[in-house]
Amino acid sequence: MKTKIVLATLMMGFGMVGAPALAQAPRPDTEFCAKARKADPGGICTPKGEYVTASKVYLPDGRVVARTTGGE
Repeated sequence: MKTKIVLATLMMGFGMVGAPALAQAPRPDTEFCAKARKADPGGICTPKGEYVTASKVYLPDGRVVARTTGGE
């Protein structure tokens, strides 16, 4: 019985340690994102390859979408 408790405690401990590392996927820093960051610093590059700032979303196809209105 004690073995099960010890194993369960260890598994929970390892799960809590590994969870943050798995929760944050690495964000790609593509050439497009580097150019967009140079023009409008302060944003992040999403896993889909979009560059997102507080007010705009820069899409890889060249479109820029305003986040406040959703318009281009």
